[in-house]
Amino acid sequence: MKLELGYNATFEIRKERYALPIHQDLKVLYLSDLHLNGFGASLVSMLCVEIDNLNPDIILLGGDYVDTKKGMVHFELLLNTLSAHKHVLAIAGNHDQWFGLEKLHPLFLKNNIVWLEQQSIVLEVKGLKVRIDGNQPLHKTSFADVSILCLHKPIDMSEYGNNYHLALAGHLHGCQFVFWQNIKGLFPGRFFYKWNMLKTQLGNCLYLISKGLGDTLPIRYNCPKDIIFVTFTPNRD
Repeated sequence: MKLELGYNATFEIRKERYALPIHQDLKVLYLSDLHLNGFGASLVSMLCVEIDNLNPDIILLGGDYVDTKKGMVHFELLLNTLSAHKHVLAIAGNHDQWFGLEKLHPLFLKNNIVWLEQQSIVLEVKGLKVRIDGNQPLHKTSFADVSILCLHKPIDMSEYGNNYHLALAGHLHGCQFVFWQNIKGLFPGRFFYKWNMLKTQLGNCLYLISKGLGDTLPIRYNCPKDIIFVTFTPNRD
């Protein structure tokens, strides 16, 4: 059990593996809920180091990036670092709407980051066809070797479970206080939010919920911040 106060806490890397009939590994990194303000330098510095170490093939940004004007300089530094990676895509969170997407969107464009909000894209990555939908689940999707849904707010994926191999969401922060957890979720937040959990499997879809990287109110209990790193591996069967 651990109480975290302030903005200097580190984060964990949640690693998952998913075997598919593909010819080589594909590494996907998901970051969400940074909520950057004037105290964001330490978090961004740690993120840049870990991202370089992990060297993902695809980086997905799940929204809620900046809370205050002073956080913009840290966010721009992060995006500048991410621009060295070929496939970086971003969607919006609810805080981004409040803060002003018109302030954030030029930074994505400047750093060659694909704006995926309410959009779909098909990438060719390492000889694989990868489809990614941003904040817009589809009932019918075209064939891809790997299909991914990038969300901000968790949704009920029951009717989409066979359309995606992977769905990623954030927003809930694990409710910041976790007194106990089990296969059903993180409690007591799970009593109020159905998807306050770490992961579940729905049909073919591995559904992962991030606890985020920052909070507007910086206090957590037994709820470490995280990034999610998924490696799709060849199915040898």
